[in-house]
Amino acid sequence: MPESAAANPQVACRECGQTMAVIQQPSASGGYIPLVTCWQRSCLLYGVTLSVDQYNNLTEEHLDAYREMNRVSRAKYLKNNGE
Repeated sequence: MPESAAANPQVACRECGQTMAVIQQPSASGGYIPLVTCWQRSCLLYGVTLSVDQYNNLTEEHLDAYREMNRVSRAKYLKNNGE
């Protein structure tokens, strides 16, 4: 598993500002692709997992779509669990 800073980037969530978790996805062509995920439960980008390049290239329109997805998912979860 790579140990370099490029392979294990420090990426701040564009919603909550917390450092995102990094995992290394094996690449079909060899090596690894770093993927980032925000695991802050209160964040509207919670659970969104993308490559660093994909994440860095998201527009505000894309981010809004993920935020809305989480808003809808949370509402369904809370409603279904009686909370």
